[in-house]
Amino acid sequence: MALNPAGVLVWFVCVSWVIRVTSHLDRGTDATLVIACITLVALLQLPISVPGRRRLPRWALLATQAVCNYLPLLITPQAWWTGASAFVAGSVLLVVRGPLAWPLFTLIAALEGVVGVLLGREPVDIYHMTVAPITLGLMLYGLSNLADLLGRVRQERGELAARVEEVERLRLWRHTRDLLLTGLSTIEELAERARRHNGPDNGHAARGLVAQALTIARQTLDQVRSPPATHAPARLPAHDWPIVRLATPMLVVVHLIFMGQAVFNATAGTVDGSGGNRAGLFLLPVTFGLQLWHLVAARSGGRTRGWAWTLALQAVATYLPVALGGESGLIVSGFLSGLVLLYVAAPVSWALCAVITGGSVVSGVLGWNPVTAVYFGCSTLSMALAVDGLTRLTALVAELGRTRAQLVEMAALQERLKVGRDVHDLLGRGLTAITLHGELVLRLLGTDPPRAAEQLTLLAEAARASGAEVTRLSGPQAHLSLAGELASARDALESAGARVRVAADPVPAAVDALLAVVLREAITNVLRHSTPAECLIEAAAEGGRVRLRVVNDGVPDDPQAAGPRGDGPQGGGSGLHNLRVRLDTAAGALVTTRTPGRFELRAEVPADHEILIP
Repeated sequence: MALNPAGVLVWFVCVSWVIRVTSHLDRGTDATLVIACITLVALLQLPISVPGRRRLPRWALLATQAVCNYLPLLITPQAWWTGASAFVAGSVLLVVRGPLAWPLFTLIAALEGVVGVLLGREPVDIYHMTVAPITLGLMLYGLSNLADLLGRVRQERGELAARVEEVERLRLWRHTRDLLLTGLSTIEELAERARRHNGPDNGHAARGLVAQALTIARQTLDQVRSPPATHAPARLPAHDWPIVRLATPMLVVVHLIFMGQAVFNATAGTVDGSGGNRAGLFLLPVTFGLQLWHLVAARSGGRTRGWAWTLALQAVATYLPVALGGESGLIVSGFLSGLVLLYVAAPVSWALCAVITGGSVVSGVLGWNPVTAVYFGCSTLSMALAVDGLTRLTALVAELGRTRAQLVEMAALQERLKVGRDVHDLLGRGLTAITLHGELVLRLLGTDPPRAAEQLTLLAEAARASGAEVTRLSGPQAHLSLAGELASARDALESAGARVRVAADPVPAAVDALLAVVLREAITNVLRHSTPAECLIEAAAEGGRVRLRVVNDGVPDDPQAAGPRGDGPQGGGSGLHNLRVRLDTAAGALVTTRTPGRFELRAEVPADHEILIP
């Protein structure tokens, strides 16, 4: 839409006001009071319809509208030609909730017809007085909801995404928690049994138990890195917006009423022998059929095949009666203008809409008078805005259903990736330590039973510690501290036979948990991809930035032997990639450097940056 929905709505209210005013000016009666009241009612319509413009209770605005609208009918009834009842009808649908809204809406239209009969109006005028509140009221209701619905859709997208992420996160963490606890419990039991069987006579049995524990550790680590897919789609909350159900029926009703108006005018003209009106009556089915043909495609977000030719054919069916002296083509020219707004790209579409509107004005000047010309021009423009807006509303309703389903799927997938990353960062080191202890036990069994027994004890303790950590974790939001990770890192490295030097200053609380995750993954890499004899850990805050540095030796000369991490800032591997994602989110940076036998990891983050990823 070239204009935003709120802008289209404002334009529609203004144009509708002009239509109501010119319809009274064209009657030649003193309608000063009626026009003044129409103006006030139209001004009150803006705070009722436009989102973000509602400062007073809408019930109070509606009551004021009703009083201003019907006051002239009591004072100067002969000057009454529908007044501003259409605005009041639209406001009733927007303000009144529940089953009372539509009966009141119908009552307003019926009251207009009764007034027309009591005032002795012509049948064509009575029809116009009756249907004007219906058409304009439905248009106002639809366009107001279009402007409001877009804002509500954006809000719902955020709420729905958060709800899906929360449900998926809890489901995946429950699965991960159960999986880890089962695996770690089994590993601990196997390690204890292997320790009891450790000895010259039972070395084969102990080796089998340790090998089984290693297999379980590796399988568990692979499984928690790849969370399960969502087997059943998340349940979508149902819409409770009436406009979702009414968008298409409203569009059809508006078209049928305008076609009825054209039939009335053409029939009245036939009595006068107007060839233009007879041609208009004959071509109305063609115009209406082409209009529906185009709208069915437009509401699905597409265009008909050969749409340029079919639009041209509809233009011929619209303007041929006008060329022959009839006015029915002017009534339905707004249909054509609305399709131009839907089918042709802006700004060309608005230029063509201006040409069609100008054609209605010129025809009014040549056939009647300037006031009637303005009436026809504004009628064409208002119908164009209504067709464009209501069709986009129906398309938005259909798109909303598809978007909600896609959003659920994307939110669930994103949450799966986040949970996998968090599991890797928070729990990968424990499973890695279990694997390292188990591999060392396999080398020591049969050659050094005392050391093998010591490593089996460490393996069981690592399984217990990881199990306790899993129990403490209520989800990916679990809080870590850099001080706690420094102590754990020292214990893990020293148990692997490395000397550890730590030089860490206190860091701001805003980045403490993030650097704890970075340190945990760094130590996991050290244990997994090297045999360190010495490791240096430094943390310092300086110049508004916090830096963490981890340097270790014992790195194999063959990069492939060190795992898939690479040797530079662009090194691969899920662990370092996860850290880069976290640090990028916090406006930080991660740099890794490989030198012969050594590996260095440096992380840097602003001291006061808000961390959005836990």
